[in-house]
Amino acid sequence: MTNPIREYEWGSRTAFSDLFGWAPSENPQAEIWMGSHPDAPSRLESGEVLTDVPFMVKVLAAEKPLSIQAHPSAEHARRGFAAEQSARTPDAAAERTYRDPHHKPELVFALTPFAALSGFDTPEAAAGRFAQVQRLLGEADLAVAVESLSAEILGGDYGAAVRTALEDPTGLLSVAAEELAMRDPAAVEPALADTLRRITPHFPGDPSIFVALMLHRTDLARGHALYVPPGTLHCYLHGAAVEVQACSDNVLRGGLTAKPINTPGLLQILDTSPADPQLVAPEVLAPGVERYVTEAEEFELTCITFPSAGQQYRTHVAGPAVALCTAGVLRAGTVSLCAGESLYLPAGSAATFSAEDAQLLLTQPKRTAQVSG
Repeated sequence: MTNPIREYEWGSRTAFSDLFGWAPSENPQAEIWMGSHPDAPSRLESGEVLTDVPFMVKVLAAEKPLSIQAHPSAEHARRGFAAEQSARTPDAAAERTYRDPHHKPELVFALTPFAALSGFDTPEAAAGRFAQVQRLLGEADLAVAVESLSAEILGGDYGAAVRTALEDPTGLLSVAAEELAMRDPAAVEPALADTLRRITPHFPGDPSIFVALMLHRTDLARGHALYVPPGTLHCYLHGAAVEVQACSDNVLRGGLTAKPINTPGLLQILDTSPADPQLVAPEVLAPGVERYVTEAEEFELTCITFPSAGQQYRTHVAGPAVALCTAGVLRAGTVSLCAGESLYLPAGSAATFSAEDAQLLLTQPKRTAQVSG
């Protein structure tokens, strides 16, 4: 497969070269897309454009934080897309929110240490972070503005707190955010300090930093995975990962971005209930073969680690599949895949992979995997 590389300002000039041995890029490279999304479909060796794959695979490299965002449920996506189609909102318009009628659940598999914010933390934990920020700020009027968010959260209304932070009716939260960018966060707890250091230099004066502080901080080690269901507010801070998601481009943003923010639309789709991040423990199918399954029907991910002693992995895919080499060199018949290269397997096809000191990520629609070693 030939896969398009998306250049966004939050991307990295060196992450893909570090991972795959490529030459460093002159521009920040953020995502490698694998799939049939019409904005940037993959091409097969024949030159044919890939079509009808129900999922997307992305290699994501975040040097700077991505926007705070959430994705709609299937019902919200259907309704939102129909409403914008009925209103004849142009596809390229800034106010266009729903690009298609589909939901966008996603699974993140860390290729390096990966820092993320995902889902609302307990009110007590979020209020504790705000208290540390208040002490860091010091100024009475700014501390009171932050304390008002704590009051809304402790009152059980995350929706109101998000709206207050994003709309900032008094303007004091923007001033507080600007002040935070100039303060040394060494006095606060390490995880909070790291979050502030990763966000505030890039978004000084953005009051959505206070939305970020409402969320769970999740640090993934290499090979660990996080599921982000529709309606879950999240933000990826730093690191490289493979992201598997349903084939959709519906994103509602809530800050840390120059792109349009739709606060009312975001609040309509948000799940504001505090909940632990959905870390995905793999099912061990065989030595070196682990499968990551979520509630999403569009995809499952299997990670196959080939040890130095050598191993074969044979699969028969019921639906279309994407095989991505993330380390070493893989062989499938006459095809060789180096790190960063991928292979498309049509529905109903079979393949046998072999390698030494390599890693394969196989994405396909949810099914019962068959393995032989």
